[in-house]
Amino acid sequence: MLKLLFRYQTMNGMFRRTFACVFAAAPRFPNFSRYYGESRVKSQSAQRESIMNVVERIRQSHDSLTTTEQEAADFILGHLTDALISNSAELSQLSGVSQPTLSRLFRKLGYKNAREFRRDVRRYHQPGAPEVASPDSTSGNFAHDLLERDTTSLSRTYNRISDGQIATLAARILDARTVAILGLRNNYPMALHLREQLIQSRSNVMMLPQPGQSLSEEIVDLGGRDLAILFGVRRRTPIFATIAAELHRQGVPIIMVGDSTLRRTAQSCDATFLEADVSVHILTSFTAAFSLVALLADAVATRAQLAGHGEVGRVAGLGEIEETEKLRGFEGIEGLGDGLPAESIEQAGETGDAAAAEGRIERINRGFAQLDELERGALRR
Repeated sequence: MLKLLFRYQTMNGMFRRTFACVFAAAPRFPNFSRYYGESRVKSQSAQRESIMNVVERIRQSHDSLTTTEQEAADFILGHLTDALISNSAELSQLSGVSQPTLSRLFRKLGYKNAREFRRDVRRYHQPGAPEVASPDSTSGNFAHDLLERDTTSLSRTYNRISDGQIATLAARILDARTVAILGLRNNYPMALHLREQLIQSRSNVMMLPQPGQSLSEEIVDLGGRDLAILFGVRRRTPIFATIAAELHRQGVPIIMVGDSTLRRTAQSCDATFLEADVSVHILTSFTAAFSLVALLADAVATRAQLAGHGEVGRVAGLGEIEETEKLRGFEGIEGLGDGLPAESIEQAGETGDAAAAEGRIERINRGFAQLDELERGALRR
């Protein structure tokens, strides 16, 4: 034990003497102190960068970036989910900026490589959470700024699809035995709108979920002759992936409409994926997603018309049944429908049937009063 203690003290002394000699000789080497000082500054800078998240780094360095690097940085701030799940090649394609420019941007932001950049994005952002607006992204003209963001979003969305793909999807929608459309939470309006458009061109289009029914009861009878269209833009409930997997297990062909976070789910279910680029400022704009709904509906209607299905606009011939039923419920309208024109009423008065004419005139006036009341009620709604 004493030997070990003596050896430790001897080695400790040797190390201290060695370091003392090095620092004593430092003035003879003019670059030593500068290098040592720069190393400490770099170390402190690295510690500060590790504390800042990706958004803070971009905002702090934004003015010092080149024009193309600023474009890439602005895209990342508005599409953190894309930056998180995409590799360098995919991010380059989405942002329209070359991979070397992205690499330079990552280094300027203090990251060694793209993997370290994505790791920092993952610490800050979760898929489906609100995106971040880019610095100075507004000009004060709200209409112009929104139009510019949505135009960019639409352009990116339509650059990913082809006429042949849409024609194929239209044929599948038109030829399917049953079309089941699913939209949960904020996806429900898009799903409902597509359903209302498709029933103009074909029958057996159902919305999921139905009130009072479980999803299991609704999808249990679907098979290979049917088609499911699932909407999964932005935040989705965990049940969405479960439903998609079950439909795939049952052999149901699937079309998915969603943002970039839905890619992996679509691939796992062999679904045809239509990716909508959602634009973000403070809130998310679903313009591109609704545009895909209009595109699908229009393609189906066009194909149905060319094929001579004879069903396009079939609902229009029925008119507004609800309004007709309301009108039939009024006593005055029944009086108007007795088949006697005004001339007959006057003739009845001339022939002495004044009481009958008076009764008809009273019913007519009452009917007009109820019509006015109906119109005022419609305006209030």
